[in-house]
Amino acid sequence: MTGPRAIRARYILTPEGLLEGAVLAIEDGLISSVGADVPDEAALDDWGEVVLIPGTVNAHGHAFQNLFKGFADDRSFESWRDDILYPFSESLDADAIYTGALFAFAEALRAGVTTTTDFFYLHDDGNDNAEAVIRAASDAGIRLVFARAFYDLDAPTQAPKRYREDARDATTRTLALAARHADDPMVSVQPAPHSLHAASPATIAAAREVAEELATPWHLHLAEASYEIDLVQERFGATPVRLLAREGLLDDRLVAIHAVWLDDEELDLLAAAGAGVVHCPGANAFLGDGIARLDELIARGVRVALGPDGGCANNRQSVFDEMRLASLLVKARRNDGGAFDASRAFALGTTGGADLLGLPVGTLAPGHHADVVALDLEDLSLHPLPTLERQLVNSMQPMAIAKVMVGGEVVAERAKPTRIDLDDLRSRIGEISATFRG
Repeated sequence: MTGPRAIRARYILTPEGLLEGAVLAIEDGLISSVGADVPDEAALDDWGEVVLIPGTVNAHGHAFQNLFKGFADDRSFESWRDDILYPFSESLDADAIYTGALFAFAEALRAGVTTTTDFFYLHDDGNDNAEAVIRAASDAGIRLVFARAFYDLDAPTQAPKRYREDARDATTRTLALAARHADDPMVSVQPAPHSLHAASPATIAAAREVAEELATPWHLHLAEASYEIDLVQERFGATPVRLLAREGLLDDRLVAIHAVWLDDEELDLLAAAGAGVVHCPGANAFLGDGIARLDELIARGVRVALGPDGGCANNRQSVFDEMRLASLLVKARRNDGGAFDASRAFALGTTGGADLLGLPVGTLAPGHHADVVALDLEDLSLHPLPTLERQLVNSMQPMAIAKVMVGGEVVAERAKPTRIDLDDLRSRIGEISATFRG
């Protein structure tokens, strides 16, 4: 454990706004203070002409899918799923899953993501593959929310067998995985019933009980594509959110992924339950699934975070990209350039993700993890400096990211992860992708 240290920067973005000439103090991986003074006993490191901002929070993704980038482009959702995702995921062993996860996490760190969520379902009747993902996160140095999927044996989909488990087995394995990593501040294991077309209400209830036992959120793909509405209506006699309400499954632990195809009453039901939504504007556009009613969710009091989604459902791992796109889509839908400003978009990718995931991240304040992004103020995309806070969302380019710190350790510098051999990673990606046929 390193001793206390302090970082001086030209600016630090705090919940109260920009501080100039300030110092961020760190001890045991946590922020101990933010202000003008260097604490006693702290070693000072002057980072110069940078602005320190909170690391961004990816609230939804599927890391192994990074291996499929390009193969799945420019297809309908059905072709994306049936011709690429299902058959290609059958070919991945634990080593390939590790490589895909490391690939996604490396890209995420380069883009200023310090906490990432992996919604994972390649189980093979156990936790070995899950451990491969967790090991990849540890090797990369990124903070991980591991959302372990519940996927029914008899789900009426064409998904591979390796996705599927009995709900009792999924419960046992999720609890075992959580217990194994309970003392690791870099890993949070959370249950994730896959969707209403892959997990029955009984299975969702089982996952919800696990979340209550672990005191965590639970994650669910919800109303992502229009076909899902018809499928759920036909199978259960209700639309997705109404089904959850009917079964007593709406609560404030729910992290609903996508939430695109919802009517007004369903938006109200989510708000009344205190549920949260992960908005994935890039993936929803990439797959042609539609545009979520972001501003209407927020107006009702629904908590919202951002996620790039799977590596081949967007081909990017940047939460900054999602901030900008989320804001632009609201403006386009409303025909109003003032409908959703930069500060609101920035909050979705930082404090919004922290709130939904239940983690002390996304804010540069005492008691929070020292997960920090340093932006180079010499980069033209951040100028003019009087409008710096708007540039973070509307103008900033990835070249501005000078350092990325997680838990007090610099894990990426000038677009290069410090813990990852990128030459070896590129070689491993090439060997795996050479086996794909699509």
